[in-house]
Amino acid sequence: MAGETTSADGATYELGRDGLAGHDLLRTETGARLHIAPCPHLLGHAPREATTAERATMQLCHWCDKEVSGHGRTYVDTLDLAMRLFGSHVETIGLIRAHLRGVVWDQIWIPNSRSYIAFGLGGRGVAWVGKGYVVPRRGEFIPLPGFVAAGGGGGKPAEKTWGDICPSDFMQRSVTGACGCQ
Repeated sequence: MAGETTSADGATYELGRDGLAGHDLLRTETGARLHIAPCPHLLGHAPREATTAERATMQLCHWCDKEVSGHGRTYVDTLDLAMRLFGSHVETIGLIRAHLRGVVWDQIWIPNSRSYIAFGLGGRGVAWVGKGYVVPRRGEFIPLPGFVAAGGGGGKPAEKTWGDICPSDFMQRSVTGACGCQ
């Protein structure tokens, strides 16, 4: 159909405001899926822009598919409203404005994931604001006060403390010393 493009998994997207044609698609060297710039799957990786062949044959990750399709996307008219809806910390509002100075956009939205504010120009994302960072242009990451770098996927699991080995069944006891054989 005219005005549409189809991804490798058969999903059809309108070109323009919410279409794939308006996005830089990225990938990691070892990854099997394509991503958009703010995708959490890219944390800790050095992504590169996908080639034309990769764009035609690789699938978009599930998270990015929801973001690109606009599923649950909330459009707002002003930066102030976006920051209020997003829950930007009051102490970072001035810094966010300062870092976005000079950025030109014609639309602002908060995506389905509610994980950032996006600024678009002609249907293409040009800047992003998260709870602890500002990306005023591609390739420039500015941490805000209180930013804590994470590797994605949540924190590391708590380490368990164990007791001694039971001399009867050679199982490790809990820290209280209790064992299943007693």
